[in-house]
Amino acid sequence: MAVAPATASARTCDCADVIHGSAARLQPEGVGYDPIRDHFLVGSVTQGTVSVVQTDGTVRTLVNDPVLVTTMGMTVDAKRGRLLVVNGDVGLSSRTTPQTLNKTAGLGVYDLRTGRRLAYHDLGALDPTRQHFGNDVALTPDGTAYVTDSLSGAIYRVPLKGSPTVLMRDDRLQPVGRGNGANGIVWHPRGFLLIAQSSARALYKLSGTNLTQVTVDQPIGAPDGLLLRGHNTLEAVDNTAANRVVTLQSKDNWSTAGVTVSRPWPDPAPTTMANSRCGVYVLSGRLDTLPQGSDEFLLRRLDVDGH
Repeated sequence: MAVAPATASARTCDCADVIHGSAARLQPEGVGYDPIRDHFLVGSVTQGTVSVVQTDGTVRTLVNDPVLVTTMGMTVDAKRGRLLVVNGDVGLSSRTTPQTLNKTAGLGVYDLRTGRRLAYHDLGALDPTRQHFGNDVALTPDGTAYVTDSLSGAIYRVPLKGSPTVLMRDDRLQPVGRGNGANGIVWHPRGFLLIAQSSARALYKLSGTNLTQVTVDQPIGAPDGLLLRGHNTLEAVDNTAANRVVTLQSKDNWSTAGVTVSRPWPDPAPTTMANSRCGVYVLSGRLDTLPQGSDEFLLRRLDVDGH
């Protein structure tokens, strides 16, 4: 979801290998990291909130905005003190209504310290004839956000100032059979986006409005959350039955890529990752337990060296 430094594998004495979170049926799908206060932030599929997670697993609510139905991908804009949160609805939230189910794609912007709403953008309203499910967000250095829509196949552009637009929409980013279409998204420092297409088992590159599929040398499963390390290495969560984290590397600016590491993941249904001062952590919000639900979620540190 964010760009991680190539050296983000710090091993310090206060860095937990696993953070065991506990909160009543929180079921987080998205995660971010606040480097100023040194804590993780998680969303909630079932409650539409954003919560602070300390290293001991304790949780407190930061954002409780009624407009948020299911909080999906998020990213921290530490430079500007902002938290960007994607809003969607797949019918698993206590806030689900007939008016929001499969009709919600939005981006909430909140004060990173207090959780106060700074702005809300109804992105689905830009194309009201289609179904919508806001999924993930990528941030550029100038504060522009790009948001994926897993049902409509749209990528939205939300500038720091001014009105959001549909950057592009493509049938290749719509669902293929069951599952999501456009899912995880990251901004590459060379000025393009990389997008996971879960149900098509594919990775796409979006340069301007030119969408091309990245040719990968072996199957990557159903890619969900993405995290870029440097220019040429990408981590992708494959949350099919395989439950693994896949490392891809590219030597040609992401026209093609090769799988260099495939790590079986010990926790069920991982979704995405965030980089912290202790390295990269992978989230399992125990979405495999829905609709019954679980009070448990896990953040497990990823060994980026593959050992």
